[in-house]
Amino acid sequence: MGRSAVILIMCGSSVATTNLAAVKLENEAERRKVKIVTKKGKIADFNSLVDMYKPDLVVATAQTHERDNIKVFSGVPLISTIGQEKLYDDIFAFIKEQGLG
Repeated sequence: MGRSAVILIMCGSSVATTNLAAVKLENEAERRKVKIVTKKGKIADFNSLVDMYKPDLVVATAQTHERDNIKVFSGVPLISTIGQEKLYDDIFAFIKEQGLG
């Protein structure tokens, strides 16, 4: 496996929801023995945060758009827990496909 995958986690205010999602992804990455780095921010700052962090993927709990071919995953299952395992599988499969983690 390569370098750590950089995951930008975004929500409306970048307070509680991003922190919860980051902790869940970090715990799951540890369980799967995948190296990740999480960064957090507000959807309103999407473009500047992508420029700053250069993430490998984005997990957003609010609606956003793809940019520069950066894969965007809906983070809603991390909050609702409905579909959470599938989201984990999809995210970590993507990381593996990219040769990261």
